[in-house]
Formats: sequence, C-alpha cells, structure tokens
Amino acid sequence: MTDHGVHEATPASPEALKGQEPVRRGRGRTRDSATTAAILDAAMELLVEEDLRKFTIERLASRAGVSKATIYRWWPSRGAVALDAFLNAVDPHVPFPKTTDFLTALRFQASALVRVFRETPAGHVVRALLAEAQSDPDLADAFRTRWVEARRDSGRAVFRRAQESGQIRSDLDLETAIDLVYGPIYYRLLATHQPLTDKFVDDVTAYALRGLAP
Repeated sequence: MTDHGVHEATPASPEALKGQEPVRRGRGRTRDSATTAAILDAAMELLVEEDLRKFTIERLASRAGVSKATIYRWWPSRGAVALDAFLNAVDPHVPFPKTTDFLTALRFQASALVRVFRETPAGHVVRALLAEAQSDPDLADAFRTRWVEARRDSGRAVFRRAQESGQIRSDLDLETAIDLVYGPIYYRLLATHQPLTDKFVDDVTAYALRGLAP
C-alpha cells in the first residue's frame, strides 16, 4: 500500500484542533471537543506505550477519565478510535505546500511524512494499525479510506497539475506514479532494513522524477 500525498492546507497545530467545534456523527450525537481531545490524546499515549493488541476500551476510558459508554457512543471499536487518534496526531503535519514547482512540493511533503514517521510515535502506531488491519476488515477499510485515499486524492491533484504544466509526462498512470514515490517510504517503515533519512527522500524523489519527466 502506498501513502501518500496529503492535504494542501496550512498545517494546524494540535492545540488548534482541540479547539474546533464538536464533531457530529451518524446517529446525530454531538461530541464534546474537550472530551474528544482527551480521549484521542490518551489513545495515542496508550498506543505508544504498548502493542495495539493490548489496547482496550477499558484502559482508554481509565486513562482519559471518561466512561466506556462515552467512547462506544462515538466509536464502534478500539481500532476506530486508534485510527482517529493517529489521524488527529499526524494529519496536520503532512500537507503538500502551496507551490507550483512539482519537485519542491513532492520533496517537501514526502520529507514531512518521513520526519513524522521517524521522529514521532506515529511510525510505531501506523505499523500497529497496518498489522491489526490484516485481521480487522472494518479497520482495513477505514485506514484505506481515511488515510490512504484521502492523501492520494491530494497527491493526484498535485500530479495532474504537474502534467498540465508540462513538468511530468502527460501519459503517466497516476496511481503507479504515486506508488513509485511513496511505496519505498512504507517499505522502509515496515521492513526497517534501512533508516528513513532525509537523504533517502531526496534520492527517491530525484530518481522518480527522472522516470516521470517528459
């Protein structure tokens, strides 16, 4: 699976996220933003401290200082709240920059993704989520939809603009082109055979651009 491109918006700080309006879910229930933030923060703490297989709603409720009923009212499973915690922690830090230069945009975003995976608990958590998704179809579907596809959508927009401006070939299959850049990042993240370094990102994007160039 490949990763991938991300939002084209100015990154928001975790503090700013915590102050957002309550989130309304399918059943019409309204989340309290402060309680939501406490649950998601506690979830990330637990995910960092132990394996996702040991991550339970009971332990999360105790750590966040809320009832299990509150958590189950807003999330259907432990995998769902774990994914939300991951997205809440990582999403604001991996956007595409607002630039028309394709290589600059690609290198900036890929570097941000690598730094988050390398320097924060997100790398550990995403490995755990991917492992859990192998036996949890609902989590697998949510991960693909909310993490992979959401970022690929932004990546596709960047790649298409680069095609329109003549910076990359117009006959490219965009799905393969995106995989070409981001596949190596996830391979190193999961296989851990080599470190995720800034030079690695520079090399991957430079090598990829040679194949993508007109």
